[in-house]
Amino acid sequence: MEFSDAVEDYLHHCMINDGKAKNTTDAYRRDLAQYRNFMIRKNLYLDHIRHTDIIDWIGQLKETKKPTSVNRMVSTITGFHHFLSQHYQLSDPTLKLSVLRAKTPLPRSLDRSQIERLIASFPKTPVGEYQQTIVVCLFSTGLRVSELCGLTFRQLYLEEGILRIMGKGSKERVVPIGKSAILTLRNYLENIRPHWQKKGVSAVFIGPNGKQLSRQYIWSVLKYKSKELDIKPPVSPHTLRHSFASTLLQGKADLRVIQELLGHSDISTTQIYTHIESGRLHRNYDEFHPGRLLTEENENE
Repeated sequence: MEFSDAVEDYLHHCMINDGKAKNTTDAYRRDLAQYRNFMIRKNLYLDHIRHTDIIDWIGQLKETKKPTSVNRMVSTITGFHHFLSQHYQLSDPTLKLSVLRAKTPLPRSLDRSQIERLIASFPKTPVGEYQQTIVVCLFSTGLRVSELCGLTFRQLYLEEGILRIMGKGSKERVVPIGKSAILTLRNYLENIRPHWQKKGVSAVFIGPNGKQLSRQYIWSVLKYKSKELDIKPPVSPHTLRHSFASTLLQGKADLRVIQELLGHSDISTTQIYTHIESGRLHRNYDEFHPGRLLTEENENE
């Protein structure tokens, strides 16, 4: 079986059978292209790849890529070979594959004052208010950046104050929109978007050129604002999503509710925010609790 044919079959299976999002299958395609090139250089066909060849490939990856990237690519290849073993009876060289897992860093979030500074920093111009609306909506809803860029009017229920989001795995969830987000969104929709609108564009967020908002645009806006406001490390769309979740947790929201709002399929993914809050509790304890003073007194004796 040709390598390229196998890859296309696998990606088709991921989209149709597993309901994987386009961004996910695009990432799989990139990983598999690098994997294929490595094996071609070794003159290996799919049915000739062995466990030791996979180990060689992983070794090469570790020379240039971060552990998190290596783990992601290994996960892609493992799924690919499992698919081939199930559907084409090819041996699976990834069985019993063990990769040293990188410690997942805790997501960074902004505190209330940083959020307020960021939102207030946009000028009262059409583009400035458009960019402000994007930031307010990301923070107020916790949407993934791809979900915001792809948001259509069919998903928008401003009167009810909700969004209907089709997330990963084609799972729909209902997300409330805060009052401040509704106000900024109405201003954009009524006073800015009509001047930019072009035929055939159904996305809620479009730029001055009439084209759908892109993830790259949001990244560039946040990078510029981070530099302007001296926020380090730079703010990303994911930072705003994490800030949304952390704010809810600080307000005593139930973890299951946060899981549903974020669209996490596994509660363990959401539980990482409890570690963030635990870290803050420890820092506050160390700074203010008399137990710290007693420790310092003992050290000074």
